[in-house]
Amino acid sequence: MQKWAKGCVAVSVLLSGCAFFDKETTETPSTSQVNLRIPEGLAKPNQPAAFDIPAVAPVSGQIANKKPPTLILATASSSRLEEEEKLSRVWFERNDLTGDLLPFIQQQLRDFFAAQQVELTQLDDAGLRYETGWIQRSRSSGFWLWKSENPVDQVRYQIELAPRPHGRSLSMTSTLLEHQYFVAGEQLTAQDAKANEVNVLNRIINQVAIAEVQAAREQRLAVAEVSLEPGLDQAGNPALITRQPTDVTWSQLELLFPELNLTVTDFDRSVLTYYVSYTKPTRGIWRTITFRDAPLSLPLEDGEYQLVLSRHNGTGTAISWQDKSGEPLPPALVSALYEPMVAAIRAAGLEF
Repeated sequence: MQKWAKGCVAVSVLLSGCAFFDKETTETPSTSQVNLRIPEGLAKPNQPAAFDIPAVAPVSGQIANKKPPTLILATASSSRLEEEEKLSRVWFERNDLTGDLLPFIQQQLRDFFAAQQVELTQLDDAGLRYETGWIQRSRSSGFWLWKSENPVDQVRYQIELAPRPHGRSLSMTSTLLEHQYFVAGEQLTAQDAKANEVNVLNRIINQVAIAEVQAAREQRLAVAEVSLEPGLDQAGNPALITRQPTDVTWSQLELLFPELNLTVTDFDRSVLTYYVSYTKPTRGIWRTITFRDAPLSLPLEDGEYQLVLSRHNGTGTAISWQDKSGEPLPPALVSALYEPMVAAIRAAGLEF
């Protein structure tokens, strides 16, 4: 009995030991709803309940099946949208890339439908109204070798151009003329019809954007028709002459070297000299992956060369080609370097 009593005392001491360490106790205050005493004759204010769930009306099938609106994407630099436009219409503005606007847009319209192998019929002499042939759309099913295309529907559109009298802007409007479903039971809603009109309009705008990029590239290449030409430097040595200042030519040459497969081994800005190494170019793996051509081939033997810049006629620059010992290259060889250098300038979009 005494042993049992001692054990009980020990256990009670252990169990109560936590009281020596918990000096503070945290109590969570209880919250309760406050009931207001409202005097007689006054209206009782509404008191929101903690867990009230508002009643929600059931959603009708028509609203549940609503689709987000389809947006016209003015991705071409010449395209813009009017605010609060109700029709499937986009505006084009003349800029440096379009030139004469109406012929440019007419050509892009023809090019787009020709690429899609869709007939485009001109309805008037001015080329402002067009109708397309049937554009069939399909849905893919299956996978890999068993993949097949199942026709879903076909549509026809009217495309109308409306140029402003000043000729600097015009609108293009697409209108759905006919639609046929190949799937029984499906119907075309008004929202689906608008989505179809906007879709074909966005694709035409994308065609215009691609043409603008091509025009910008051609303009950039045209700018590269620089003043570089064979000539003589101040010392009477054969050189390539440009009207660009020496500082501009110095920095532009560094960007041109990769196109010519020239590697800079050293340079001395104080005497305007680049020391370069030339190796006959090959198309590397990176250029193959990115579908880029190999660097241009120069009429030079593999080895070390010097490119020496000097002022020419006050504002221009003479680029003299020398071998590794500093001897000028023969005039015929310098003249042969002219064509590949001009081609590289055009490819790089530089100014010389």
